[in-house]
Amino acid sequence: MKSPLCEGKWLEFDEVSSTQDQAIQLLRDPNGPKPGVVLAKRQTAGRGRFDRTWFSQPGDSLTLSLVFHAYADHPRPWLIGMAVAAATAAALHCRLNWPNDLVHERRKLGGILTQLVADPKGRLIPVVGVGINLNITEFPEEIRETATSLALIRPGNYDPGVVAKSLIERIELLPEPDAWSDLSPVWRLFDCTPGKNYRLTDGTVAVGIGIGSEGELICSVQGETQSVLAADALFGADATPKPA
Repeated sequence: MKSPLCEGKWLEFDEVSSTQDQAIQLLRDPNGPKPGVVLAKRQTAGRGRFDRTWFSQPGDSLTLSLVFHAYADHPRPWLIGMAVAAATAAALHCRLNWPNDLVHERRKLGGILTQLVADPKGRLIPVVGVGINLNITEFPEEIRETATSLALIRPGNYDPGVVAKSLIERIELLPEPDAWSDLSPVWRLFDCTPGKNYRLTDGTVAVGIGIGSEGELICSVQGETQSVLAADALFGADATPKPA
């Protein structure tokens, strides 16, 4: 898979509202540096899927966004975000919940946010945000039972820049994400989607069965098999499920 650095620069910031917002602003500016990797020591208003907030203090978390110019107007853009999730799981030695949650023993270690953004030429560019809990040892009470960090899993002090570089190296080892069949063998090494509960927007609880031929979620709802498109889950649609 092509690195975000093959057509963009590595850019670091002390503080941003979110690396996604910073990457998108740079991408849309025809006169600024061409972003490939946007890394921040601290972000004050980071975002996850469903507009969840992701805060980070210096050194506690890895917060970066990857701009994939090489995959402009990709026919299956959801595969770019899912590929980054697989590469990150490989770098961290953790597991994956469809479509993009990084987990360890069912606790969330991090997540991926994928957006499609038009560049000055009108091409749709995948911008993939990555948030990983690195050195956090105490979480707020509301997520204490559901969140974890690398420091809690494998005690140590993790440098965000070093982890980011290992992630980029893993991306370059992936096959070209032209179809789910290209990515599936890698994803399956880390997948723990089967048995995961998802709450659909109508309140129904769906139980993950596996992943279909286009990267969609195959799930069971009251004994009936349904599917949820990966594109809907990543880019937004009424049927988008939330982890229950």
